[in-house]
Amino acid sequence: MGRSSKRFSYLLLEEGECYIQDWMATCRPGLVASSQKKQAHPWQQRKLKGRLRLCSKSIFFEPDNIKTPIVMFPLNKVKKIEGLSEPLMSPSPLTSKWSRKQEAFVMETSLHVKMKEGGFDAPYISEKQESIWWVSLDFAPVQQFLLQAHSLLSINLLPLVERDMVLRNTMAQREAKARFDTSRLVDLAEEIFLDCPAAQVTPLVREPGRLVITQAHLYFQPMHNLNNDNPVRSQPLNAVVAVARRRHAFQQIGLEIFSKELDAMPRLTPGSGLADGASIFFTFQNVEERERAAAELLKHLGGQTGLSGAVGSLLEADSFWLDCVMHAWQERLISNYDYLIYLNLAAGRSFCDLTQWPVMPWVLADYTSQTLDLEDPRSFRDLSKPIGALNTERLAVFQDRYSQMFGGGGSDPPFLYGTHYSTPGYVLYWLVRAAPAHMLRLQNGRFDAPDRLFISIRESWESVLNNPADLKELIPEFFTPPSNFLLMREGLNLGVRQNDEPVGDVMLPPWAKSPNDFIMKHRQALESESVSMNLHLWIDLIFGFKQRGEAALTAYNAFHPLTYEGAIDLDKIDNPMERISLEAQINEFGQTPCQLFTEAHPMRLPGRGMKSSKTVDGSQCISKGVGFRRMNPQFLEQIIMIASHQFEHTELIECIDARHPNSALTVKDFQNDYVNDLSQSVSTPKCAQILQPGEHGQQSEGSILNYSMQVPEDIPKYIRVESSKYDSSFSENWSPASTSGSDVKENTWLMSREEGDMGTDSELSMLLERRLAGEGASLTYQNLKNHFLGQSCSTTSVSVRESENGLESNYPWHWMFRQRLSEPQSLRMHRGQVHALVLSEDNSSGSLTLYSVGQDGFIKVYSMSEGFQIRSTNLGNLPLCSIALARSCDAYPIVLAGSYDDHVYAYSVDYGRALGRIRAHDETVSCVRVMEDSIQRLITASWDATVKVWSLEEGRGGWSTMLTALSTIDATVGTPDSEFLEHDGAVLSLDVEQSGHLVVSGAEDGSILAWDMRNPTSVLWQQCDVAKGPVVDMHIASDGTKLVVAYGNGCLQVLEIRQGGTVLATNDCEASLRCCEIAGQVIIAGSSDGALHFWHFNSLSGISVEETISVEEAKYAAPFLDYSPIHDHSEAVNSISIATSRNGRVANLATASDDGSVQVYSIGC
Repeated sequence: MGRSSKRFSYLLLEEGECYIQDWMATCRPGLVASSQKKQAHPWQQRKLKGRLRLCSKSIFFEPDNIKTPIVMFPLNKVKKIEGLSEPLMSPSPLTSKWSRKQEAFVMETSLHVKMKEGGFDAPYISEKQESIWWVSLDFAPVQQFLLQAHSLLSINLLPLVERDMVLRNTMAQREAKARFDTSRLVDLAEEIFLDCPAAQVTPLVREPGRLVITQAHLYFQPMHNLNNDNPVRSQPLNAVVAVARRRHAFQQIGLEIFSKELDAMPRLTPGSGLADGASIFFTFQNVEERERAAAELLKHLGGQTGLSGAVGSLLEADSFWLDCVMHAWQERLISNYDYLIYLNLAAGRSFCDLTQWPVMPWVLADYTSQTLDLEDPRSFRDLSKPIGALNTERLAVFQDRYSQMFGGGGSDPPFLYGTHYSTPGYVLYWLVRAAPAHMLRLQNGRFDAPDRLFISIRESWESVLNNPADLKELIPEFFTPPSNFLLMREGLNLGVRQNDEPVGDVMLPPWAKSPNDFIMKHRQALESESVSMNLHLWIDLIFGFKQRGEAALTAYNAFHPLTYEGAIDLDKIDNPMERISLEAQINEFGQTPCQLFTEAHPMRLPGRGMKSSKTVDGSQCISKGVGFRRMNPQFLEQIIMIASHQFEHTELIECIDARHPNSALTVKDFQNDYVNDLSQSVSTPKCAQILQPGEHGQQSEGSILNYSMQVPEDIPKYIRVESSKYDSSFSENWSPASTSGSDVKENTWLMSREEGDMGTDSELSMLLERRLAGEGASLTYQNLKNHFLGQSCSTTSVSVRESENGLESNYPWHWMFRQRLSEPQSLRMHRGQVHALVLSEDNSSGSLTLYSVGQDGFIKVYSMSEGFQIRSTNLGNLPLCSIALARSCDAYPIVLAGSYDDHVYAYSVDYGRALGRIRAHDETVSCVRVMEDSIQRLITASWDATVKVWSLEEGRGGWSTMLTALSTIDATVGTPDSEFLEHDGAVLSLDVEQSGHLVVSGAEDGSILAWDMRNPTSVLWQQCDVAKGPVVDMHIASDGTKLVVAYGNGCLQVLEIRQGGTVLATNDCEASLRCCEIAGQVIIAGSSDGALHFWHFNSLSGISVEETISVEEAKYAAPFLDYSPIHDHSEAVNSISIATSRNGRVANLATASDDGSVQVYSIGC
């Protein structure tokens, strides 16, 4: 979209400007300040409701009406601001209640600027005329504004450099005084280990605030919550992949935190158009504060020897890892694209900082041919020369100027190029269509002249060849989807060229059929043999020994001195005005990456068995991802794994706990340094022997891994496994298996069991497949997913078939349930205990929604898909203890809630109110269920020892007649269709067979009764075991043959429904149980100590899965058969709910607890 409903952002502020405060206000547009107009009454003018925003260099008024532009008043153009009192409405009699006065102020200015009219990014409109504006604050005294505004008016009258110095010092004091709001902690029991001022950096924006680190979370509290959405941002520490020290404006004050939960802490300005990254960038007041934060984070992430520390070393250009990755690239285990991205990250480049945006090379020189020929050397750019040296005539001009500077005797070192190959202006030159607001911010509210914009790829290439002021290289966006930066956004107007043509989509080379086709062919050119054999020469120029010194002069690669790290130490400059000036120059000139290599970079080894096509077919290069900016953080783990694999193929150390934040793989040589703290590690030398770097198959360019299969002779009988593609963003061909005495069809791998039969133990089948695919990913579900289920970084997929919508896995959502649980999202919506909840996608939009009730008497409705609370309504003074959903004609289902006040309430999410209530029992309504057969029926159970059945027929008198409106004095005492009276004690649990007529109920005396709805007068069967205590929960299996029962004493039973409730299996838990649920072959139970327990049906029947396999297989099976408890609650788990997606392949699990929290897990492909 071309516009955003959230119009105001930091991008509207000037460079170095700070945000102060905002107020809800009413404004009357300005009058031209003539002698006649000054006499006009302000209340006779049109009023605008909106928000008044005070900043250090300007005042903004943002009208609520998006069609009305935001108005900015530069403080250096404001003549005066005076307080006054004005009538709220037109004059009226003194007796009128509207004749009172309201405090306001009048502002007289000589210039105002209009921006973001209609929400669109367009050049700002400056109106230079004397005008008067009247503003009243809706809910605050005007003096609160006037005191600050008068002070800022005085400061803005100072000379510019002095003004900026005073404002900077003033803002630094304000930031130091800020305090973190501890009530915003996810868990109030968390201990704060670090609390310091910091700023979050995003492109062209510095947002000050407080950084807080606890044992569980990283918090950032911005000083100003501009859009009133999230006053404190949080990131679970167990989602942090790496912590890397960074420079900012050539100062070592930055810290970049890479996370696998990309949405937990927003990183970009809303509507910015720039692709989001997998990292958060913070700056600190000095290097000491930065080191404190880094040390505290690493301490809670396992120390420098943990995975996050290892990956941090990888990203900080540790010489050991740098050599490892370099050798992996040489041996073609890493694609050219991934290697360049890694070098950029290691050199301190970041997608959070426009001054240090990753840089990529121009690789092609042919932008005019109808067909791109990758075997013709003339199609490629000379990678041994910098852009400035590609044209010898232009280079001679640069050399001439250098000679004049060299002989001029000046104090500044001479240089060839006064402009750089990577600056904020160059980055936004490429991205102006995707990020127009950033271009407006950089160029003071204007776009560049239409003829100087990014119009055509051919024209841009000709410009960098011939224009003395144009030396820019490319950016990663040119090599990986999406291609939207080449397309115009809706509502964006970049002007008209001199040839009367409006600026539109970027004009592509003739050989590109579409933007996506251009990206794919361009990427294929980057991965081509010609580029592969010469890329090391370009690396020498940008990251290597030709970056500076005599080697740089010899290679015609000398840039302005201020672009190099270490050229100037800002901390040693005492004159603040000089320092501000130098900082501005640094940002303008661009920054050269940190130097990674001081010797010539080795060239790539020649490709083995390389097949090439004379012409490029972009359709053969299908993207599986969208580039590093949204790349799965496992990219970093893969880089570590591949680099480690260079030195030892005989022993692999793997973390087998999918929930452990340090899940990674390394080798024996690194065990002492990096993985001493990894828990549950297991040595699997056999995996390394199965896959070796191959010579049998076709070598694929652009691949992360390229192995051929060598099947161990001791593995008997295999089934076929389809081979799929693998790369961090593009596809790869895998070599076929090589076996002893057996023929294997190309592009198939083999695994144990009969062909096509996964058997009942699909985990074991997958396990044996993993043995054959032991190329080095960790034994976690995330890596299994990447390797086997056709995701963006997948390798081999088991039983994956083509469907109309692409690859579709045959595995059900509950396969390897325990291993696939994500880290939970924690929600605290209730004040006190959460008694019951339901997860469901049953609504008109199909979005995942959470419904919950609790001790506080509230019903809460939360959209998991959108991440916000939909409804929060109090239904009474007493707690609500049970919940169910009923079919509705509206967008959302009707919510039925059982209460301690003996009633069942019907609640409409669409209308946000209770539709009615019915007094269903004489005691607390402990359970509610809805049964769907020919009609919709409600089943309720109560502490009064009864179970009742009610008809629910909405639209035919159901809700309107059965449930009387809450406004009546007495709620209806309903008459049920059926009533079961056979229990002798309070009924605590209940379940119904959705597709049949069976109802089962459990009581506090240990009794279980089964009822047939068609014959409610008698019990089908009855079980009673007083010794096991109350029956706290029960669930009927999906096939309707088994019943899972949870007892208060910690016992879990499986009963055979068709055999009169015969006990099939029993298992005991150390803690008393509160609830249970069924996920395929796995039973889940929540206990009073806050744990979730998992049992496989085989385990409950007394058959150990390990007994069904060999000892050798059991060694590899261990991580796949992990059913250990999970402790994510501090108090009893009261309710469990599972919602499966409509495609049946993914699911979500939610748990409610006495600790007041709800934990939501995802389980999916």
